[in-house]
Amino acid sequence: MASTEHEQLVAVLSAGGTVLTPTTPPSIEALAALRESEASASLVIPAGTTVVPCRYGDVDCLRLGVGRHRRTVLYFHGGGYVYTRAADALGAIAALAKRCDLQAVAPEYRRAPEATFPAAVDDSVAVYRALLAEGLSHNDIVMAGDSAGGGLALACIIAARRAGLPPPAAAIVFSPWTDLAVEGSSADTAEDPVVNGAGLRMMADVYLAGADPRHPLASPLYTPDDELASLPKLLIQVGTRESLLDDSRRFLARATAAGADVTYIEHTDVVHMWMVMDPELPESHQAFDAAARFLGELN
Repeated sequence: MASTEHEQLVAVLSAGGTVLTPTTPPSIEALAALRESEASASLVIPAGTTVVPCRYGDVDCLRLGVGRHRRTVLYFHGGGYVYTRAADALGAIAALAKRCDLQAVAPEYRRAPEATFPAAVDDSVAVYRALLAEGLSHNDIVMAGDSAGGGLALACIIAARRAGLPPPAAAIVFSPWTDLAVEGSSADTAEDPVVNGAGLRMMADVYLAGADPRHPLASPLYTPDDELASLPKLLIQVGTRESLLDDSRRFLARATAAGADVTYIEHTDVVHMWMVMDPELPESHQAFDAAARFLGELN
């Protein structure tokens, strides 16, 4: 059963009577207003954190420091490849980094409709390549992300392998969007106030712009078995009230059948992107604690 704090968040998200994510593409005027608002917004820096704008691989990034760190997490934000920025996920990124003793690099990868598939994947690999070129060992890098960013983290690992780059030490994904064909039944049956099947299909169409929704770098669910088997150790966390629950369950089934080492956690009655919506929820602390335990077991 979800916490009282979680249910209070759900009540706020549901107050308007519709899901948070739009189900129709933004108009030209609405998109221009959104991007202008993003560009003019000030960074809200979590307490005890330093945030430095930087560039890796010609991609704008935010680098977060929260004190001591052993590894670096390359964190990809969600938003369906259309909405939100790394700046909007700073609270969750900082909480994860602090709990796990990580430095964080969060790319502001290109988004649709201005830049369509595979732009986000190209940017993710460019940042990873630049971190390696800077001298970081691949064994000291963890990839992570939520929602579309979780899918992008998986796609980055696959694309990096195809480019001849070594894998990161591990990956931590929250509610990853692994199927842009949107064939999981939970997309249309879950009572998730954040996003539903119509919203997922809209964002997939905007991002793909006619590309194959089953391309592995768009939808990691359809990755060939040999590439799934080569994934680093992986932690997947998802809520059971999520529209993307089946994306996690089906990816788990495929990855483990292929031989991947996957730790999997379902958070009962929790909605999509809970740890981003409020990093201080009891369920968010549970998720960050699980990530810390997972990383603590790495060599």
